[in-house]
Amino acid sequence: MKKILPGVAAFCLVLNAAAQNMGCYTDYNGQFMIFDNGNVSSFESMPVKFSQVGGNSIIYSDNSDNFKAYYSGRIYQLADFTPSFYINTDNLAAFFNNKLLSVFDNGKVVNLPGWVSNYSIGDSIVGYFDAGSNYYMVYYAGVTDNLPDVIDKTGAAAVKAGDNILAYMNSSGLFKAFYHNQVYDLGTSHVSGFQVGSSTVAYMDEYNLAFKVFYEGTVYTLETVAPKSFKCGDQVVGYIDNAGNFKVFYQGKTSTIGSYEPDFYAVEDNVMVYGNENVGFNVFYKGQSYQLESNTPTSYQLDFNSVAYTDRYGYLKIFTDGQTTQASDVKIAKFKLMKNVLMYKTGLYDFHFVLNGKVY
Repeated sequence: MKKILPGVAAFCLVLNAAAQNMGCYTDYNGQFMIFDNGNVSSFESMPVKFSQVGGNSIIYSDNSDNFKAYYSGRIYQLADFTPSFYINTDNLAAFFNNKLLSVFDNGKVVNLPGWVSNYSIGDSIVGYFDAGSNYYMVYYAGVTDNLPDVIDKTGAAAVKAGDNILAYMNSSGLFKAFYHNQVYDLGTSHVSGFQVGSSTVAYMDEYNLAFKVFYEGTVYTLETVAPKSFKCGDQVVGYIDNAGNFKVFYQGKTSTIGSYEPDFYAVEDNVMVYGNENVGFNVFYKGQSYQLESNTPTSYQLDFNSVAYTDRYGYLKIFTDGQTTQASDVKIAKFKLMKNVLMYKTGLYDFHFVLNGKVY
């Protein structure tokens, strides 16, 4: 089935983990329209100044600078001004202004306590230093509390939030992880280049000269020599070891993809892409590698469970959950992948979307 939404001047679209379709655009008349599960309605009579789509909400600033959110069929007033910082993640939106940090979580605005600095925001977790109490605070699962460990203001700048995890150095110089309301000791006081994903922290333990991964409460030693490079996603870490072998850690197990260094590789959420002239263009997804093309693509994007790309002939394709679909029978120069939804246009206002193998 094909469907084109008429009169679109600007458009944004998302699909979250719960298969919720949402999007927004400005029509010919300047009205701000929101698409939600097949229904299109006007929510602002004038163009908005910006909009950002997350996993379960759309945040935007209207023509009068009122900061709002669309969530579950309703518009919520978040603030009567546009904040200096805002971000919309898969599970919550956060915004900051004048040392105050707030989150919009499941239809509720929560003003986080304290004078905020050095904040780090993930899909379902927020960490920040409260300059008033000198405590490092964590917002998770609807509750704000001080971290059951000590981080000073200087150390707070090094905190990194993953989807559901915080990795940090505490005030004693020990590398820790806050995960599911527990603090885990990651076994070193000398760490470099750590990266975080969902339930995952990849890092180099400089004290023991070991490359390690924390995954779901367990620390795994992957290598005793520093890898040439590594990239962390959600439960997956791709890396090139010191000998030039290309490897992947996935859900507690390490395997070798090949005894070569790929020309490129990238990790985002649940997918990893890689390739060179000999092996073509490939994706690693849920423990399995798939060859998408025998040649490297002219461009590609990856997000959530999907990879979108233009092949060597300029045709647009998308890989989602193990299946590949050709998105268009004409050549496409520009496209945008958001979660598992692919958006492109064939004319000035002819926008098309690909989801689960269907073109709309």
